[in-house]
Amino acid sequence: MKLAFRTLVLSGLAAGTWLLASPATAQSFDWKHFNGETLNVLLNNHPWSNAIRDLAPEFTAKTGVKLRIELLNEDPQRARLGTLLQAKSSDIDVFNSLQIREGAVYAKAGWYADLTPYVNNRTLTAPDFNLEDFGEGLRKTATFGGKLVALPINVEGPLFYWRTDIFAKCKVEVPAFLEDIPVAAAKLKACDPNQGVWASRGVRNAIPYAMASFVFNSGGDFKSTDKKQPGLCQPKTIAGISMYADLLKTYGPVGATNHSFPQVVELLGQGKIAMTHESSNEFSNVMKYPGREGDLQIKVLPKGRDSGISKPIAFGFGLSISEFSKKKDAAWYFVQWATSAEVETKLVAKGVAPPRASVFSGPAMKAWASEKPVRQQWVDALREISRTGTGDYASPTDRVPETREIIGRAVQEVVLGQKTAKYAACAADADLAKLQ
Repeated sequence: MKLAFRTLVLSGLAAGTWLLASPATAQSFDWKHFNGETLNVLLNNHPWSNAIRDLAPEFTAKTGVKLRIELLNEDPQRARLGTLLQAKSSDIDVFNSLQIREGAVYAKAGWYADLTPYVNNRTLTAPDFNLEDFGEGLRKTATFGGKLVALPINVEGPLFYWRTDIFAKCKVEVPAFLEDIPVAAAKLKACDPNQGVWASRGVRNAIPYAMASFVFNSGGDFKSTDKKQPGLCQPKTIAGISMYADLLKTYGPVGATNHSFPQVVELLGQGKIAMTHESSNEFSNVMKYPGREGDLQIKVLPKGRDSGISKPIAFGFGLSISEFSKKKDAAWYFVQWATSAEVETKLVAKGVAPPRASVFSGPAMKAWASEKPVRQQWVDALREISRTGTGDYASPTDRVPETREIIGRAVQEVVLGQKTAKYAACAADADLAKLQ
């Protein structure tokens, strides 16, 4: 599913007539309508979530609605959320989730409330709310069976980060093509054996996110040519898997198969590695470390020299209302506030890439990016991944979480020297076929 930048973020704001609220309609909306209510919100540990937690008092001041926000790391959050939703518990009113990962599963289970009636309800929706300010691609990603199940909260994807000072000291050229990355890694290691060279995600379910563009840029795919079968056991896919696994095995840190984004960010932030392919969403966390704003540069993962392909990953998390909440109307107030242009503008300074076109192209984003060259590189890279990227990096099944585990296991087997890339990939295809 290609997400063109024009449709993903900067879609034309072709507002329908329902967006032009009459004075009477505008007067009927009241931010204080649910004054005194309390909402329970379950979020994963994410820059957007942390920023929203800090802004929560502003929401309460505006609406009179109190928030109980619980933040958990990604896997524990999904586990707790799944337990509560399976039990049809009303203890959670609002949650965030990754629609390209678990959206089909959650929608099929009936866990998402349909937001479409709220968007069209002028009594419950602020007159300046504009759904089309979110790009068409993001809206499609959050729609299942004609139901809008979430509002986008960010745009993100993995980017290539590298230390300019280490490359300069070792007289190593910055990789211009995907195939140059292992070559650069070898030269950096030979230059300074005490300097860490590479780190990336090695935990099973986190591997496909960071590895996908290695596969795509090598000319491979996660699906067969007809898109109906798993496609790991294709030569070009195997080449991408092999490169990613070999970088971890040969140049990665000890315990790489236990590392996900927190460990990668810490290694990069502390200056212990020279390069990585990690989420754009971790930009603000990396830049908190002293010196990183001056010695890091960022771009999209280089295209394949042989394939000529650059196919990055691009998507966003979404904010949803639980189908089992007893306070859906009040929850909608929080969802529309948290995804409003006003709030998104405040989150720009936190390094959260806004999914609203008006904010991404707005003065706050431009002013913030102009303050540091690395910020402008980050913004430019986000533009590129949004224009050329895809959110489809799984086998042909709705059981995406299970596919990620199987793909990640295959890569771990290569990293640990248990199987060759070809043997692991072909064996994984057999397991993936069982999910269809």
